[in-house]
Amino acid sequence: MALAAFMAVLNGTTVTASLEAMAPALGTTISGVVWVTTVYLVAASASVPLIGWLTARIGSGRVLQIALVGFALGSLLSGFAWDLPSMLVFRVIQGVSGGMLEPAALAVIGLLTPSSRMGRVMGFVSLVINLGPVVGPLLGGILVSGGAWQWIFWMNVPLAVLIGVAAWRLLPKDERHGDGSAAMDVVGLLLLPPGFVLVLLGLNRWGAGASPVLVGAIVLAGVILLALYVRHALRVAEPLVDIRLLRIPSFAAALGIMSVVGLVMYTQLAVLPILAQRSFGLPPLWQALPVAVLGGGLLVSMTLAGRLSDSIGPRILVRGGAAVTAVTAALIAIGHQSWPMGVVLVLVGILGLGFGSIASPTFASLYRVLPKASIGQGTAALFIMLQLFASTGVTVVGFLTEASANPATSAYVVIAGAAAVVTAAASLMPGGEDGLSRRSGGRARA
Repeated sequence: MALAAFMAVLNGTTVTASLEAMAPALGTTISGVVWVTTVYLVAASASVPLIGWLTARIGSGRVLQIALVGFALGSLLSGFAWDLPSMLVFRVIQGVSGGMLEPAALAVIGLLTPSSRMGRVMGFVSLVINLGPVVGPLLGGILVSGGAWQWIFWMNVPLAVLIGVAAWRLLPKDERHGDGSAAMDVVGLLLLPPGFVLVLLGLNRWGAGASPVLVGAIVLAGVILLALYVRHALRVAEPLVDIRLLRIPSFAAALGIMSVVGLVMYTQLAVLPILAQRSFGLPPLWQALPVAVLGGGLLVSMTLAGRLSDSIGPRILVRGGAAVTAVTAALIAIGHQSWPMGVVLVLVGILGLGFGSIASPTFASLYRVLPKASIGQGTAALFIMLQLFASTGVTVVGFLTEASANPATSAYVVIAGAAAVVTAAASLMPGGEDGLSRRSGGRARA
């Protein structure tokens, strides 16, 4: 299941790294080919809010299998695209399926994993998912340099088939997150997905240099729809995404911290290659080096922190990781222009260690405190917030790149501030006694 989530994340980053090579083959320009990623983003964002209802109706395992079929089909067709319009149609198929793939896989894992092992399992899963953005640009660069950009799509097909067969053979036949009778929230469907898509599209267009008036109008329309959805969701018994889950304090804290995780992770992925180029003059092939160092820190800390959270709870791990992240980010902001590259890379690795100690225990805590019947709803809420804040991080870096000669300085000041906020918010996370009671007493009640 972790591979399914990894595949969805990997696809997004490999495609982004391959756009320049794709443009001539599709008979378009760079400004035209960026719609290959934008259309995918819109389609994926539209499907995410449906996860809660779909898992309640047919089960997360079946949603995962359907998403795998659609993702494999969309990937296969995208590799055969003959022009930009055909590519956009095929990317819609891939996007709708890809938007469901990662949350459905996590819903399956969250449903089947005992609370006593949630940290260990989710630590591994969060590690696999977060390696996607690290590996993706490297893999995309290798495939493009070999003149075979189509394989950034085709490589998904055998992997999707393999995961689909494993899911069909191994998953329980009925693991719905509820009794299967949940009615479709039609009003919510007309408000939440369009509102979510409009906000993300506005952020995406802002990062692409669109007119501020246009961006403002798109984002404002999205915010209005989201506000109307909140009003609606508090008045109906079965909303599309149940925001009343935020009444569980530990879930609300975990969701807020994971939002910051999305912001910090994607801000770093966007700014580290710029730092490598402007501060150290590294050529394009080596600009992924700081990202690889960050990934190494994550590799070590995510697995260890996830396991530790099963026994001591997430609070101390998240607070300590946030403090390390804040201090290290501040040091990078201060010294990246004057200190030797080796020193800065060591700091990036330490930041990865601290950041992984935030992400992994928080990820596990989010699923540990939810009632089983609410896992689909909680997963939908998680991915809505992650995508919003990840897009915000990328957009902020784009803005800083245009407005400042040293965007890395400002970006790491933002990261340090965000980590400082997490240090305070960690007090709302379960502590050691809470973690032990979870292991013996099950999940919290909504």
